[in-house]
Amino acid sequence: MKLIIIYGAEATGKLTIAKKLAEETGFKLFHNHVSADLAKVFFDFGMDEFDKLVWDVRILALEHAARANIPGVIFIWAYSHPDFLPYLKRLWVLCEKENIEISYVHVSCAMDELKKRVLKSDRKGFGKINTIEGLERLLAKKNHQVIPDTDSLVIDNTNISPQDAAELILEHIKIGN
Repeated sequence: MKLIIIYGAEATGKLTIAKKLAEETGFKLFHNHVSADLAKVFFDFGMDEFDKLVWDVRILALEHAARANIPGVIFIWAYSHPDFLPYLKRLWVLCEKENIEISYVHVSCAMDELKKRVLKSDRKGFGKINTIEGLERLLAKKNHQVIPDTDSLVIDNTNISPQDAAELILEHIKIGN
């Protein structure tokens, strides 16, 4: 199975790009909020139990997808280094065990554009950050850098379309060529 991890700060357009990429590849889209929404049923955001359940669900879902021979999964994530490194290490263990090939895509965007995007109404339906104040608070707490020691494709999508970003990803990971 191929796992494409599209990661970056909030409001950078990860989900929009992932949807275009899923259309192009037929890969399944695993929105990170799916597992968070499940965890919210039982625990408050920020509790240790919340984080543990989120990652248990993610790992279990990817494990089942790999064992069912799903050709590919696109996972979006607001990775922050190094605080999310333990979760990434869990993914690496799973990928080695299940022979999953990972491709990394770091998406970024200029701050003035992030502030415009975070206010879009479609973000509210997913329970995403949807205020400039919330965005600024999160960005101050997180370190949304390229994951060290990975062959991450880096895309600044401030001025390119989601379709163009998806095509760059396809080119980079050699799908459809």
